[in-house]
Amino acid sequence: MVMAEFENVRGEPSAVEVAPREAYRLALRSYDGAALAALALSLGLTDPPSGRATLAARIADHLEEARSVERAALGLPPEVRLALTLMAVTETHAWPVRALRHALRVLGVAADWVVPALAERGLVAVALEKGSMVRDPSAVFETPEGASATVHAHPAAVASARSVLPVSDDGPIRCEAVVRPRETDGLEPVIRLSAVWQRVVDAPLRQTQQGILYKRDRDRIEDDAVLAGPIADAIEPIPDMASFWLVLAREVGLLESAAGSERITAAPPSYWPDNALHLPRMVSLRWLTLRQWHEQGGMQREGASAELALPYVRPSILLWLATLGEDEWVTIADLSTFLRSLSPHWAAASFLEIPGPGQVAEPAATPPKRIKKGRGKDQDEPTPEEADAATLAAVLLGAAYQFGLVRAGEEAVTSRRAVQITPLGRYVLNLGPPPPPRGVFEHFLFVQPSFEVIAYRQGLTAALVGQFSRFTFWSQVGAALAMRLTPESVYRGLEGGLMPEAMLDLLARHSPRALPAGVSEAVKTWSGRRDRVTYHAAATLVEFASPADLDAALRDWPIGDGPVPVRVSDRIVLVEDEVPIPWPRFRMTGSRNYRLPAEACVEVEPDGVTLTLDLARSDLLVDAELARFADETPPGMGATSAPTRRRFVVSAASLARAEASGLTASSLSPWYERRTGADLPPAVRLLLTARGPNTPPLTTSRPLVLHAPNAELLDGMAQHPETRELLGARLGPTSVVIPDAALDSFRRAVERLGLSFDDSPTAAPPFPIEAKPLAPRPKPR
Repeated sequence: MVMAEFENVRGEPSAVEVAPREAYRLALRSYDGAALAALALSLGLTDPPSGRATLAARIADHLEEARSVERAALGLPPEVRLALTLMAVTETHAWPVRALRHALRVLGVAADWVVPALAERGLVAVALEKGSMVRDPSAVFETPEGASATVHAHPAAVASARSVLPVSDDGPIRCEAVVRPRETDGLEPVIRLSAVWQRVVDAPLRQTQQGILYKRDRDRIEDDAVLAGPIADAIEPIPDMASFWLVLAREVGLLESAAGSERITAAPPSYWPDNALHLPRMVSLRWLTLRQWHEQGGMQREGASAELALPYVRPSILLWLATLGEDEWVTIADLSTFLRSLSPHWAAASFLEIPGPGQVAEPAATPPKRIKKGRGKDQDEPTPEEADAATLAAVLLGAAYQFGLVRAGEEAVTSRRAVQITPLGRYVLNLGPPPPPRGVFEHFLFVQPSFEVIAYRQGLTAALVGQFSRFTFWSQVGAALAMRLTPESVYRGLEGGLMPEAMLDLLARHSPRALPAGVSEAVKTWSGRRDRVTYHAAATLVEFASPADLDAALRDWPIGDGPVPVRVSDRIVLVEDEVPIPWPRFRMTGSRNYRLPAEACVEVEPDGVTLTLDLARSDLLVDAELARFADETPPGMGATSAPTRRRFVVSAASLARAEASGLTASSLSPWYERRTGADLPPAVRLLLTARGPNTPPLTTSRPLVLHAPNAELLDGMAQHPETRELLGARLGPTSVVIPDAALDSFRRAVERLGLSFDDSPTAAPPFPIEAKPLAPRPKPR
């Protein structure tokens, strides 16, 4: 099977994520006894316990107290607090050492002494690759192993950290004047993520254990016009948009991996009233920690060996922007030049391009080269400075601008692009209060009689996007937005707890004119249809051999917090969660995978009209199929059957019922082949022929010989229980002797079967039998 790639933003998608507290404890356990004892002494622990695991747990528990963290962080210089700021603003407790070095270098801080200072106070714990022993946490950064080490911050240290800004004597040059400022409404990610949620609600995604989507599901997402379509107010493009929104939806909890399954499902509709208001900040934070996506290269493919470096400097860039005053701007080119003065490799795509400690740095920028492209025209290859400025523009004017973290403008004199951080950006960095709500228009949408809803962005908020997403379908995203009302979208709203009156009221409240009568009537009609149908996204059906067995199981069913079993028939119960099912109390006779073809589970008894159903091989569909043309016999009647079998009888009355429902002999014959593995029995053909309008009557002659129109009809009488004992010797394919003593009984039997019978002396056989005497046998000589 062909599969597409689905990137896991944290890498190693199959690995089980460890809680930050447990990760910190595990890192401390890799310290040797002397290092743990020294750390406990520096924290002021008296009478430390013996044993590395016990001592590591004691240190971690000690730092859970707020006063202990305050004492440990007391006196830390601002440069060290910047490391905690990076962890706090990204809500990330684990950082690779080389990534933290890179981010701090962009902030103008040398991490070679910052990270050891945090480790000496126990605010972070160092973990080497492959579980190697840490003997000196402060000196580990000077060793070759330190380049691949990871620092795990204690959650209490991150929670208590206050954001501080970097300091520089000659910061980025401010703009004198800026013209044509522009700022987005910040709704683009909210709307796109809500569209992702709707698509996954309608059809969950399937993935492997490695986090790879099946090709069909991935194509469905990437070809969606709403998810992959261009952004109306875009300055810099966002590459791999469909994958970008899909990963962000998983990061903010809109999509979830179903437990015990390979499917990706949508969060319940209750997610929107709980999180819609905070979704802009949540999405921005997840973008800051999106490690497998590059602003220019897009999503990193599965199995790539190089670790991206640019994602780790996103918070550093925003922190430098936050050092500007509320009315100050900086051009992209000047900010890029300033960052390059702090770290020449700040815009490196991966860590392979960044020299490590002790390595020789790359040479300075070389003059631009002249290369020929196109139709002989000379074009300049961008200089390193120009390439860095392009990278910075992709970061700030791409995702950061769409998320509403920065404003964009033009320098008045040079027309160079300039940026400024917004109140939402300061709020995301924990440097300011939540931004004030922007003014909105109350009436901003128009409901068309064609069930199309046109909405203008000026009136939307994140909360309203969440409300409309629950019962409409996003069909177009741009300067004007388009939603559709469909039966499926209304059913989705009803499943989420919305009443039809609430949906119509929300539309009418924000529409300047009354809703079309057809729209209101359609929503109520669709709601009425849904009230008659109960939908279960996943469930387990348990089938019992008899209604008595089902009643006994329900009486003994354990009562707990799980879902109550629902009785859907006299022998079947539905359970939404199979965990509370008391399997040990049941004797399982079989299971059924409905992705496989139907199985032959019916046997025809010798009389031809009695069908025996094997419950161990049957499925839920065969009951409905049998009920169309056969009647079930009560237990104990007819031939003795095994306890796990049920019996059905085909009769003239049952076939009449089948014929009334549209079932014909041509459709019944394939059913017998599929479900019994044999052809249609002659006894059933007899009953079907008897119902035919053009069946000629049966005739007799003296000696009383029965002549049937065809051999199949006579085969049926020879098999059917009402006529087989009344027949004498068979004379041919269509002729049989009727004993005189059985004539009256035979006449009544065939009349009950619906056949006409004529034994008058004048009745002539259609095929007369000619008797000839045998030739005499020659005498032996």
